Amino acid sequence: MKYLITASIIALTFFFSADKVYSQSATTMQDILETVTAKVAELEDQRNQEIVNMTFDLLVNRGKKTIWRYLDPAFDYDVMVLGDRRIENLKITVYKKDNTTGEWVFVDEYSAASPLIRLDPQEFEQYEFTVTVDKFKTGSTTGHFAMLLYHQNPERGR
Repeated sequence: MKYLITASIIALTFFFSADKVYSQSATTMQDILETVTAKVAELEDQRNQEIVNMTFDLLVNRGKKTIWRYLDPAFDYDVMVLGDRRIENLKITVYKKDNTTGEWVFVDEYSAASPLIRLDPQEFEQYEFTVTVDKFKTGSTTGHFAMLLYHQNPERGR
C-alpha cells in the first residue's frame, strides 16, 4: 500500500508539473509561443501597435526561412524576430521588389538576440524577409523563431 501511495504521488506530481517540463523536449513550440504571447500583449496593450503578420517556423543548422509580404505606404512598419531558448542570435535581411525593374533591392539587415528593423514603404511594394540563425546556444542545432510585422494601430490614434 505504501508503494501504491508513493507511486501515485510521484505520478500526480509529474502530471501536474508536466506543462513546464517542455524545456526537456527538443521540438516543442511552447516556449516560443509564450514569448510571443507576452510580446503581443506588450505591443498591443502598452505600445498601441497592430500586428499585421506573425510567422513561426523551425531553423535547422545554418538554414534560412524566407517570407514575402506586400506593405502599404500608409504605415511605417517594424519587423521583429524572436528566437526560442535554443537560439542565441538571429539575423533578419530585408529586400524589396522594385516595381519598375522587377529586381530585388537590398533594404536592411540586422543581427541581434531579437533583431528589429523599421520599414517605411514609399509605395505599395513587395518585401522579402529572410531569417537565419547567427548562433545557436551550446548544444543546439535547431530552434523555432517567430517573425512579427506590426505598425501603429490606426483605430487607437497615434
